[in-house]
Amino acid sequence: MLSTTVKNLGITCNVDVDLGEIRNMYADREKREKGKITEFKVISELIQRGFDLYTPIIDTGIDCILRIEKRGEPTKYYELQIKSSLKNVSIRGAKRILEYINEKQPDNYFLIIAIREEEDIKHIVYLTKEQIGKFAYPSPKADEIDINIKAKERDELINSQSLEKLIRKLKAG
Repeated sequence: MLSTTVKNLGITCNVDVDLGEIRNMYADREKREKGKITEFKVISELIQRGFDLYTPIIDTGIDCILRIEKRGEPTKYYELQIKSSLKNVSIRGAKRILEYINEKQPDNYFLIIAIREEEDIKHIVYLTKEQIGKFAYPSPKADEIDINIKAKERDELINSQSLEKLIRKLKAG
C-alpha cells in the first residue's frame, strides 16, 4: 500500500494506492488484449481462406459466426468461440462456454483453440461441442470450470483436428 498526497486545483487529498491491485489490473488487461489479438488473428486466417464471418457486438458466448453458401443448398451457419492458450492448453473460466452450449444447444458450434508460444500462434485446433465436456474440470476457483488438455491429447488434436482439417470439413459440407 502506498500513501501519497495529491495537490490539484488548490485541493489537497490523501490517496492510498494498492500497488498489487494495480499490477493485477494491468495483468488482467494484458491477458484480455492477448486473447483479443489471437481472436482477430484466427478470424483473419479464416477470412483469408475465403470464409464469410460475422462478429457479434455484444459477447454472448461466441466470437464469430461463419456462414457458408453453396449454390442450390441451404446456407449453413457455424458458431465459433475462440480461445488462446499456451502450449499446455489450459483455458481458465470455461463455465460460460458450457452454460452457452447447455442453454442454446447450438447445432454447429466449435471451440477454436490457438496454441501459443509467447506471442506466436504455433497451432490452431478445434473441439466440437460434444468434446468440450471431456476436457472440462472443476477450477481451483470456486464455482468455475477450466478446460485442460494434457500434452498427449493436445498432440493428437494437433494431428487430427487442426484448423486446416476444420476448413476442409466445412467446405465439404
